[in-house]
Amino acid sequence: MLEILINAVLPVFIMAGVGVLASKTLHLDPKTPSRLALYVFSPVLIFSSLYSSNIPFQDVRDLFAFLVLWFPLLFAACWVVAWQIRLKGPARAAFLLSTLFQNAVNYGLPVTLYAFGQEGMQRALLFLAPQALLSGTLAIYVASSGTASGLKNIITVLRMPMFYATLGALALNPFHLVLPNLIAISLKTLADAAIPTMIMVLGIQLANVSIKDNLLPSVVATVVRLALSPALAFGVTLLLGVHGVTQKVVIVVAGMPTAVFTTILATEFDTQPRQVTNTVAISTAASLVTVTGLIWFVERFL
Repeated sequence: MLEILINAVLPVFIMAGVGVLASKTLHLDPKTPSRLALYVFSPVLIFSSLYSSNIPFQDVRDLFAFLVLWFPLLFAACWVVAWQIRLKGPARAAFLLSTLFQNAVNYGLPVTLYAFGQEGMQRALLFLAPQALLSGTLAIYVASSGTASGLKNIITVLRMPMFYATLGALALNPFHLVLPNLIAISLKTLADAAIPTMIMVLGIQLANVSIKDNLLPSVVATVVRLALSPALAFGVTLLLGVHGVTQKVVIVVAGMPTAVFTTILATEFDTQPRQVTNTVAISTAASLVTVTGLIWFVERFL
């Protein structure tokens, strides 16, 4: 397990730590690198990784079937837990925001790359496309607690290039096209910049996160995000017969900490931003142990 911690998880924390240090000393604004990662590097990484990959169709089918079953189960479980601890209104919306949306990009992609290699990251990229859709629609709806202003913002999903990059790559993949060398080199260079940029963005964003009062909902949300979510993912993979590297990746990605972007939505819609911020900080810190344990579990037993 120590080897997994050193080789797969700690590198992300060390590089994110550089981002925290850079943010504190250089007073960096996370908006610009975040937008570059979201609108430039991530779509290029997705396209360049998937259009020429050899992912069997069965694995693509299994992954999307998994998402169709796992996410509604997770949503129902989170709603029940929120009801059990008597959260209502904005507090319940903040809890759902904190538990439903994990850091599959800035954290999940590097970890799956270091833990499972290029083959693992390709599966994580396929996982990312539906998550991007949910982040642009359901996350906004949850954060806005169903107000009209939130529903109007659903149109933002149409501006997310990651979704189109995934569709384009999967559409071209069966034809085994060889891109001109000039384009291939440009794509590779931009794709190679994606992972370091994502980790730096994670560090810059975390530099502005602090733990404050009202910790109980955040601690419960952290347990749901880091333990219940991957447990549900494990059960769904067994039910659907998903195996191999696809099974390992979806379980580990399902156990990623709360996405940092949820703090932005919580602040925008005044949905208990302190509660969401607490969950991001606590879940990210705790994930050093839990994500290491998840990788050890899937490598040893699956």
